[in-house]
Amino acid sequence: MKKHIILITLFTIVLSSCKAQNAPLYRADPDLPEGTHYKDLDNDLNDFVGTWKWQNNDSIVIIKFQKWEDIYDSDYNQYEDYLVGAYKFTVNGTIIEDNLSQLNDNSIFILDHYIAGNTILHKGQYPKCENCDDNQRQVFVYFTDPQREYLNSAMVLRYKVEGGIEKMEVVFYSFNYTVQPSIDSPMVNRIPYGNYTFIKQ
Repeated sequence: MKKHIILITLFTIVLSSCKAQNAPLYRADPDLPEGTHYKDLDNDLNDFVGTWKWQNNDSIVIIKFQKWEDIYDSDYNQYEDYLVGAYKFTVNGTIIEDNLSQLNDNSIFILDHYIAGNTILHKGQYPKCENCDDNQRQVFVYFTDPQREYLNSAMVLRYKVEGGIEKMEVVFYSFNYTVQPSIDSPMVNRIPYGNYTFIKQ
């Protein structure tokens, strides 16, 4: 009887550890079992949490990021940590886009947020970072302009501290071929593609 109890206890422990297995985001492995939690174990996403500002003359972009943990993906039966963001874009004091209030809406599916992602990139991956340290990780997030949702846009985020100031370098680009809804449809976001340096607020 005692043996039975020990075996059942061991089986339960093994079963629960399989279901709750944690794997780091930067080493996502498709061979891991269903139910795996892809966790930000090294806190790569934490560096970007908060409010960031970029300004060039009269153009201002504000981005706010939150870290959402253990988001369930029913397609793969797994859990993942995500970086979720929203932004405000103004030119000459005129608001071009402001979806900051969306950030606190938990009813919106994770990838329907206008900025969201959790892919960890290394120095040699596109877009390459010549100035990055060998072990510096970058975060790839999807970006959506709500007036141009047909565009496939992304941001690669790089964190650094210079002179005690926290900075977020952003490479903003089109990452895939876009099907134009009509011949007059714009092929760029209202925030132009390019390289940006944001300052932590």
